[in-house]
Amino acid sequence: MRGASATLATPLDLHLHTRHSDGDESPAELARRCVDAGLRVAAVTDHNTVAGVAEFEQAVGGRLTVVPACEISATWRGEETHCLAYFVDPRDPRFRERIAGVHDAELAWWRTWTDRAQAIGVPLTRDAVERHLGGHRVAYVGDYLALLLEAAQAHDDPRFAGYTSAEYGRLVADWCRPGLPLHLRHPEKPDVIDVLSWIGEAGGVAVLAHPGTFVAGLDDSECAALLEPLREAGLAGLEAWTSWHTPTDSGRLADVCELLGLVATAGSDYHGARVKPWVPRPGLLPALPADPLAVIDALHDRRPVRTSPEAGL
Repeated sequence: MRGASATLATPLDLHLHTRHSDGDESPAELARRCVDAGLRVAAVTDHNTVAGVAEFEQAVGGRLTVVPACEISATWRGEETHCLAYFVDPRDPRFRERIAGVHDAELAWWRTWTDRAQAIGVPLTRDAVERHLGGHRVAYVGDYLALLLEAAQAHDDPRFAGYTSAEYGRLVADWCRPGLPLHLRHPEKPDVIDVLSWIGEAGGVAVLAHPGTFVAGLDDSECAALLEPLREAGLAGLEAWTSWHTPTDSGRLADVCELLGLVATAGSDYHGARVKPWVPRPGLLPALPADPLAVIDALHDRRPVRTSPEAGL
């Protein structure tokens, strides 16, 4: 569910992506955009990796506060959901191993999907994909589809002649749904309860990313009942203010957070203007919390106490 166009500027953005996952910019490029946008607090939240955090922090050079973070794919109620992990220690070997398992399963899926394309006669190779998108990167889905079309149309494959880069949805509907030639079952994601434990054990604070679709149509008491097991398992907040929610959605989720004692956070889910044109720069949201910078203080207060001498940042 995508919300209204992001038009309001905030000094805090806790949901940003780089080319270490499906973003369009390097950590250094993203750092420049964040500084130019006047952000005071930012978090790189690449999918299932913390590889870009140090590079981003170095490029920022102390001009804003960097929250070490990532976004972890999980399963909740039989559907994919995402958990934002804030204040995790990027050096924590056990945490890195766990999220690498999720990342590597996604990467293997795309490699097998590329093989499937070859099997139906499209001359798309793993080498070509890695040359364009990076060898150990799970990129933006549209980039894989663009390479598929480019390979097919370069060889005058009539099956793909009618598609354009603006019609990826139709391409997916015609070729990638269950029972169709390019369908491939996605890898199993870890259960959200397990992911919440990973985050806590790494000294982090867990927030459910853009949760509007899960609570749509529920009243506040039903939302509370739905979310209570996650809160008990370590969930600290909901991403209420985001480019995926309308202002009405955001206000309602903030109310749910108050009811449950959760932190209502804010993040644009910026990937670069090409990937998500409705978020043309970091720090733009359809609606804002009353005091954006208070969000980071509230999250910081939820950090678990870690007893090992090596723990924490």
